[in-house]
Amino acid sequence: MSKTLWRIRLCILVLTSLAVVGAQACIPREATQPTDPGPHDYSDAATSSRLWQEDDPGEPLFLRIRVLNTCGDAVAGASVQVLHANQDGDHEFKRWRTRIETDARGGASLLTVFPGYTGGIPRHIHFVIRHPGHKELITRLFFKNDPDIDHSIEDLAMVLEQVDRNGRRGWVAGFEFVIDPK
Repeated sequence: MSKTLWRIRLCILVLTSLAVVGAQACIPREATQPTDPGPHDYSDAATSSRLWQEDDPGEPLFLRIRVLNTCGDAVAGASVQVLHANQDGDHEFKRWRTRIETDARGGASLLTVFPGYTGGIPRHIHFVIRHPGHKELITRLFFKNDPDIDHSIEDLAMVLEQVDRNGRRGWVAGFEFVIDPK
């Protein structure tokens, strides 16, 4: 066998091995910390990704999330239930709650209102994430730049960015949830 042919076969073998290893590689991630569900009824929720409307009081919050498994792969088709208080910190039974589904990349987005303080804890949003191949996750997310944030929950805190549009202030935040397999 010539050296050139041998090198070609070796390159093919190495590239094939790398492709197989790459397809099976798992970069372990720690699952998102669960919290208690709070005293809320999660049974009645809209299915809209747009809860905040132009004439609503309060400041809009655009939230982007991704749901990943513990290997960092996207979890498509996960049900993400969201519930939070209004701008004044009051829970309205038929408002500020929805159920959305993740896309093929594990992503979903939501336009809602920036929640007020409620229950004597920092501003927060409740999430329930379900997927048939994974354990249910019930958690709350907080905001890193909230002066009342407890540093023991920083892993559950989103960075909040202020945006201005047409003279009106709003907010943008994002978070990646990691859920355990069953």
